[in-house]
Amino acid sequence: MIGAVEKRRLHSASACPDASHEPPPVAVSVRPALRRTIRDLLRLYRVRDWIHMLPVPLATFDLYAPRGRAWLAAGRGVASAFVILAFGFLLNSVSDRQVDRDGRKNPLIIAGAAGYQYSLAVLLVLSLALAAVSPVPARLAILSCLVLGVVYSIGPRLKSVPVAGSLTNAAGFTLMLFFGMSSATLPAGFGYVALVYATLLLQNQLMHEAGDQLEDRASGIRTTWLTLGPRWTALMAAFAGLGATIAAAHIVPRAAVVPVVAIASMIFVVAFPLLLSWPRLKTREAARLRVIQRWWAVVFGAALYAAWRMGA
Repeated sequence: MIGAVEKRRLHSASACPDASHEPPPVAVSVRPALRRTIRDLLRLYRVRDWIHMLPVPLATFDLYAPRGRAWLAAGRGVASAFVILAFGFLLNSVSDRQVDRDGRKNPLIIAGAAGYQYSLAVLLVLSLALAAVSPVPARLAILSCLVLGVVYSIGPRLKSVPVAGSLTNAAGFTLMLFFGMSSATLPAGFGYVALVYATLLLQNQLMHEAGDQLEDRASGIRTTWLTLGPRWTALMAAFAGLGATIAAAHIVPRAAVVPVVAIASMIFVVAFPLLLSWPRLKTREAARLRVIQRWWAVVFGAALYAAWRMGA
């Protein structure tokens, strides 16, 4: 009888451990707190606005370099793009926090938003560190992006200078093509690939300005669209499409030049600029037009990139 009682006591004691064996409450809350911190940082950096740009440095992936070095350069390039984009978008949010009205676009206008100074400092240090271990062309591209981010958003704030602001924006994104280089040598013909990317990006940026015209006007930002108007901005977009068409003619095989030039001219030199010049174009329609142009540019650019790679 006594033995049975002792066995029951031992069984109940082992089934119900005391509080000294329970994990501390802090350990339970670390993971949710970490997830919340990461989520807040990604929102602060406006990652949703530029995450689709992260594969851009892979354009200079070296097919002939040793695989380890090539993949290391690709990873470094994508990391550089992440840090540069986070720095640039956060810097732009800081400069626009007094004029922006939409908290979804600028998280810093929400009451209580703070701590961005540390993020700017850390992102700047990471950018310089990645530049230091990159080949010279990639290093110059990273440093140039930092400079362009400052002059675009802070001073002399080219964002508010017509034409110059649009060109600066397109130039900054184009430089990301060079982040993934594994050596100081570019493959032959890559300049034409970069020109197609830059000109179609500029055309898309002009459509972006058309879609943001009401907010830009209320904020006092003098964009190319607001200064030149629909007709002259559309003409600028047509010249950008023409530049992409001329560059494309130097990428594709000779037998494909005529159809490629015809298609590119019809879409990027005629169709999109004409739609952009429509006097009754509303902001919502301009935003939709920008999305359509982006996907056409992605498909066209991917085909040209494949043609360039096969001919390299």
